Amino acid sequence: MSKLPKLPTLPASLLDPSTVCPPCGKCCRYVAVGIDGPVSVSGVSTALWLVYHRNVSVYQSHDGDWFVLFPATCDNLLPDGLCGVYENRPFLCREYDIDGCEGSSDEAPERLRFDDGKSLGSWLRKMRPALFARCLEAGILPEAVRGPSSGPARHGRSSRTPRRP
Repeated sequence: MSKLPKLPTLPASLLDPSTVCPPCGKCCRYVAVGIDGPVSVSGVSTALWLVYHRNVSVYQSHDGDWFVLFPATCDNLLPDGLCGVYENRPFLCREYDIDGCEGSSDEAPERLRFDDGKSLGSWLRKMRPALFARCLEAGILPEAVRGPSSGPARHGRSSRTPRRP
């Protein structure tokens, strides 16, 4: 009878959370949920509504995906920065990409981040002027968001009638 080949096993160090990630717990101090980003008037309206709430941010990942971020520390985060339920952690935690870990990278964790309406309005005005104009036309940008040089907000379609020759 032939001997069965020995299957490889994981080294014990891969089962120890302190060898897999830095014990900073940064990824365990917030909840981020995917959203449609501020790339349409509707998306801008939603993003503004979110950032009008204290301690709520909207950000774009380096992959181009948009998220809403809520600061909230996980109940299983131990004082040493490690996970108290590591062996039985949720799938979401298991799938976290440690290559992009914010605790071990010098790169900012997000490409863009908006913590308030003013920063979102500023970005729109500078980087997405056509969308900014459509948002002005829709009347969703208060002066504090659009900036004083943008003129009054317009609501709905223009009521001007064209001049006849």
